[in-house]
Amino acid sequence: MTLSSRAPYCCLLLAFGLAVADAQSAPVSAAAGTNAQTSEEQAAIQWMRQNAIPLETVEAGHGFADLQPLGQMVGNARIVELGEATHGTREFFQLKHRIIEYLAAQKGFTIFSIEGNMPEAYRLNEYVLHGVGDPKELLGGMGFWTWDTQEVLDMILWMRDFNQSGKGHIEFTGFDMQSPTVSLEAVRHFVQQYDPAWSPTLDQDWKDVAELQHMGIAASSFGVATATFPVAAAAGHRIRFSGYIKTENITYGYAGLWWRVDGDVGKELAFDNMQGRGAKGTTSWTPYAISLDVPADARAIKFGVVHPGNGTAWFDSLAVEVDGVPYSDPSSFDLDFESPALRGFEAGGQGGSGQRFSTTGYSIAIDKSVAHTGAQSLRSQYTVPPVNADAVDPECKSVVDYLTAHRAALIAAGATASDADWAIQHATMVRQFAHLQNIENTGDMNTASDFRDESMAENIRWIADHNPGAKMIVWAHNGHVSWTYSHGLSVGGLLHSFFGPQIMNFGFAFDKGSFRALDLAHRPDVHPFTVAAAPEGTFDAALAATGIPIFALDLRTLPKDGPVATWFAQPHRTRDIGGGYSDATAPSRWSSDSGPSAFDVILFVNTTTAARPN
Repeated sequence: MTLSSRAPYCCLLLAFGLAVADAQSAPVSAAAGTNAQTSEEQAAIQWMRQNAIPLETVEAGHGFADLQPLGQMVGNARIVELGEATHGTREFFQLKHRIIEYLAAQKGFTIFSIEGNMPEAYRLNEYVLHGVGDPKELLGGMGFWTWDTQEVLDMILWMRDFNQSGKGHIEFTGFDMQSPTVSLEAVRHFVQQYDPAWSPTLDQDWKDVAELQHMGIAASSFGVATATFPVAAAAGHRIRFSGYIKTENITYGYAGLWWRVDGDVGKELAFDNMQGRGAKGTTSWTPYAISLDVPADARAIKFGVVHPGNGTAWFDSLAVEVDGVPYSDPSSFDLDFESPALRGFEAGGQGGSGQRFSTTGYSIAIDKSVAHTGAQSLRSQYTVPPVNADAVDPECKSVVDYLTAHRAALIAAGATASDADWAIQHATMVRQFAHLQNIENTGDMNTASDFRDESMAENIRWIADHNPGAKMIVWAHNGHVSWTYSHGLSVGGLLHSFFGPQIMNFGFAFDKGSFRALDLAHRPDVHPFTVAAAPEGTFDAALAATGIPIFALDLRTLPKDGPVATWFAQPHRTRDIGGGYSDATAPSRWSSDSGPSAFDVILFVNTTTAARPN
């Protein structure tokens, strides 16, 4: 099962009940020999070798002597964007920390902003500025596993020390809007305090946001009933699990059957949940089946029915065959759901790897009025009231408009100008979240990606506008900070239109090594992956061919003509991994946004390791 889920840089797909996968995936193919290099590429590599600025280390706290040329690259820029080729590389995070330390201590940068939820990030600012709260808990409370690492925590601890040292000042902020929880409560509290008579109208205008919010966290919640199948009866055999499903108003998601086999230590050996093949819409009783081989070394088997989506699904007349022979064990489970209550099945339940299956938002119960055979069936009903998609944005906009129009009156009622501005911004982020979720629910991920980047760029501009003159560091994925992202709009391109020459960016690249990512083949596991050297002809392979382990390269100094200019003017692939990865998706984890049209400066680390989770 896959469901749309909030996650940094692209909407990542999560699934339920999947075992912990192996620590590493198979590496991609190694680079071909250098004899495949063209004369233009050889000239480009030689130019990079001559113009690269070697860096001594990625670790902060080692002085700034080798970073001085980076200061010249930054020049008088007010906003510096720091990208990353993956959301889970230790050396990228460490090098960013080191550059941030340099920019704060030597270049007067005072605002740091990360690709994380804006309200939760500002809670961390209370620690950075005043020592309020537990930094590790606050970092985890941002809700982004990508940043909940030792490397980012080390940077936050440095920020606190830096502010206490008297040597400078830096603040911690964020600019994403993937959860409205904190903003909803902030606006409600503000209105209750300064305009309580308007509170009922606010609640009415936001009546549909709760449904969208639930849909936004649906990846960890679904209708599911789980039973345990005896390993001895199935190990080494082929099983066929079948049943009848009836549906009503499933406009997103589906209803299906599922079967999972675990080996030692919860390692998944076999799994099928009918993703992409389940029942949708409104249908009469229809037969469905899944078949798979159960390995002889199976240690645990779970199976049942699943309903990730809205509407209602009924399940009945389930049956299991082992090597074509019907299997029956009425003392263990009732596959026809004719018992007074679920027998052998648990609503929710425990997976073979110890994961708990949540049914928040769903009612799972015996239905005595609907059946395929007998008198009863099992019903899974999505219980959150349906949302009026067309009304959501106008409702959210009315809140923003009201607070904006009544700003002076709210200040006259006792609110500070900052409080009023924050209330408007919180309401704006609720609207951004609701509109993004609405787009995602249509399945139009390209439009959703564009809208998210637009919203993040507007939030960064809000931070900059409310800190006039302050220099700002933006931390996000390469795709967001690039000037022209191949998937559509980018934060970097939009900020460039806002701030012009006041902004510059750094893209990050690597040749080989490890990184953490969500395993797209074994969701929802996050673990290290390892890739081999970048294939010949890629931008990353050319960077590696310089032979310099860590370096910066200012692409703005490229020659205007000749073989070097010709090579850089052509599209060359660079790794574009983000937060999700698998062997199957590896060929698509590349982008042609690698040259001077995308980045001002490239920071290259030849060999990487995985970020270390807290």
